[in-house]
Amino acid sequence: MSDAIPLETGDFTPLDAIEGALDWWREAGVDCDFSEEATDWLAKPEPEDAVAAPPPPIAVAPPPQSPLQRALEQEDRPVMGGPQTGWPDTLENFREWWMTEASLGEGALDRRLPPRGVAGARLMVLVGQPEQDDAEGLLTGGAGQLLVSLLKAMGVAEHETYLASALPSAMALPDWQELSRARLGEVVRHHIALARPQRLLAVGRGQLALFGIAPEQAQEPLAIECGGTMIPLLSAPELSQIARSPARRARMWQRWLDWTA
Repeated sequence: MSDAIPLETGDFTPLDAIEGALDWWREAGVDCDFSEEATDWLAKPEPEDAVAAPPPPIAVAPPPQSPLQRALEQEDRPVMGGPQTGWPDTLENFREWWMTEASLGEGALDRRLPPRGVAGARLMVLVGQPEQDDAEGLLTGGAGQLLVSLLKAMGVAEHETYLASALPSAMALPDWQELSRARLGEVVRHHIALARPQRLLAVGRGQLALFGIAPEQAQEPLAIECGGTMIPLLSAPELSQIARSPARRARMWQRWLDWTA
């Protein structure tokens, strides 16, 4: 009969149990960790200062192209307005074409605004695009009210003025260089040729890119060729900039006096 005293399980702490299990395996001759994966024991160790290979570059999708960009890459022809042979040859027909020709702009046709005035005007005022508050027609909002005051001070009556825009409807942040490559400048020159103004006031200097005029030339009195006629051109800042700055108004007034002297 054995003299061994049985031990209760509760006599062992968790740590005693773990150490006992490890001792049992060690006495059984199992004292190493094993893995089923093969190891190349003869391989040369990597240098400690080895630099890890950089991760592969993340592919970035290009920004979506606008319809104008896609058309420019696909075909070498006038994009805005279509073939020039189909452009209207009278001012009356141009206004209808301006409101319905799909290639002249993006968005709904009912957002477009037609030009105002008659051919042969003393002064043609060309803005880049309609203003957001032009509810009753081109330049009928706040910017138009400032323009009326400017024209009155300049001695130009409303019936002596032809009002037009380079774009038929408002566009968020227009890229004038891209629009120039899309032949919008040729459409605008054709419009000016049909309107036959005595002088042209271009309000908003970004649109000068349509005529190939560099920004540093904006302060100079210029002339552009439209339909075989040279039209005197004076550029001005946006009407909103003129309204906010007395200094801009003063410079604008002095340039106008010099231009019309």
